Amino acid sequence: METVYPLLGVVAVVIMALIAVASAVLARSSDVAAAWRTERPTILLTVSVQRWRRVMVRACGVLMAGVGIITLTAPLARPEDSPAMRYVGLGALLIGAALIWLAHGMTRMRLEVAAHEIYVSRGFLPPMRVATSEITRLLPNVAGRYGGIVGKRERRTLFSTTTAMTGHSELMIYLQSERPDLFVAGALR
Repeated sequence: METVYPLLGVVAVVIMALIAVASAVLARSSDVAAAWRTERPTILLTVSVQRWRRVMVRACGVLMAGVGIITLTAPLARPEDSPAMRYVGLGALLIGAALIWLAHGMTRMRLEVAAHEIYVSRGFLPPMRVATSEITRLLPNVAGRYGGIVGKRERRTLFSTTTAMTGHSELMIYLQSERPDLFVAGALR
């Protein structure tokens, strides 16, 4: 019975890794990703999550996973310890794996702007190509404590950014020069 909890933790981590690998393979094999690879040298600017945030989330995940592994394997050497340690270890391992997975998704989450189009990568989803002519309106991003913009085509959200992302102000300048009709007297439309 003592080996069941470490085994459950390892199985959960392996399943999460397999999902991440499968989604990365599917995202890289899409036709938009192929077009993005050919357009890569002509990218004007990139909007992405700040690097220190991704590194911090990944470091916390590695730390939690390490604590989880130690807490899960410690009762194997001392079976008289409380079984609650196994639950704590399993929980810490799962939280650590989830944080590492989140950091990987944050790394892939970005907008890359080329001439007249934007390549949108959303975490584990395949990338999407958005022509700037497809954007029908820009709305303020009010979901969170950082402002930003949400690009929409009719009711469908094409992309969203926050002011905490690197390259956000350059994106605003680009959109204002490329599509001035989306800005009415300095405001978003």
